[in-house]
Amino acid sequence: MFGQGTGNQNSEEEYTYPMVNFLELNASFTNANGFFERNFPSTKLGFEIGYLRQIKPQKPLFWGVSLYYALMERQRGTFQEQLDFSIVDFNYTTTTNLWGLNGKLRFYPNLHLGKLEGYLEAQLGYKWIYTGTTKELVDDEDSSEFYIEKGSLSLTYGISAGLNYPISDNVFINVRANYLPGLSIPFYVKDERNILEFSTIDKFNIKNSTTDIIRWDVGITFWPSFGSDDED
Repeated sequence: MFGQGTGNQNSEEEYTYPMVNFLELNASFTNANGFFERNFPSTKLGFEIGYLRQIKPQKPLFWGVSLYYALMERQRGTFQEQLDFSIVDFNYTTTTNLWGLNGKLRFYPNLHLGKLEGYLEAQLGYKWIYTGTTKELVDDEDSSEFYIEKGSLSLTYGISAGLNYPISDNVFINVRANYLPGLSIPFYVKDERNILEFSTIDKFNIKNSTTDIIRWDVGITFWPSFGSDDED
């Protein structure tokens, strides 16, 4: 997978090898785990994008970053409020969202199953779980207002294992499983027993738990055009 460079050699120079860069684009399927699962029992859809750079030419070790997102919950509602001297309708939407940003190390242990190539990762970073509410006048989306009800950072660490399958010289199908525990924080969770009165946030209660997740990623890994830096 590392495709050694083909530098020219004469009496005064040696072979040079490219430094490989990866970009990754994945659809993600996030499952809460442990105490976190009590608050979010169903699979959440999202995405993950990543960048990795080879630490040293010809070595199967990479460092990089991973940014991921999952929509955890949503509640919509329409409420009547006084505006100037009239009673008008406002649409409210409240969502709880999970963003994550991790640094990571990836190692390819030179294990192959046909064209499949496996890898392992260690990750460390943060999850940001926040709940925000959007308010907009019915039939006038330009009147939209947005405010964050609550946001908390959770220190996150974990491991991953994945497989690459080549579909061209520099494009690979990528499948990965990530186990990412996180420290305990407060966050909003929807409670169907709550009654909507003044805003869609009325449907949510504050809970506190660890933020462990298992995330499945399916997408592509590719080498962009800037992915070859020759080293002498």
